[in-house]
Amino acid sequence: MSTMSFSVEEDIKRDFTAWAKRAKKSKSDLFRDMIYIYQFNQQLDKNTEKYDTVLDKLGIQSENELYEYLENDETYKDRIRHQRLSGSK
Repeated sequence: MSTMSFSVEEDIKRDFTAWAKRAKKSKSDLFRDMIYIYQFNQQLDKNTEKYDTVLDKLGIQSENELYEYLENDETYKDRIRHQRLSGSK
């Protein structure tokens, strides 16, 4: 493990110390947790972009349409083929 050092404003330092104390964690553990959350959010954003592309291809625009699609027995290929035949997206 290595050490990092950086400067922050005094109010951020105070808040960070209070958060660590409230969570009953060391500041290092709290910082690690924050990094994990940041990494998770980055991956979530990346996946959301991919899923939005697929949903657009399928013509799914609402949560209800997504549930209907998921409950349907058609495969992805069948759904795309039907959309091409009907002239939809």
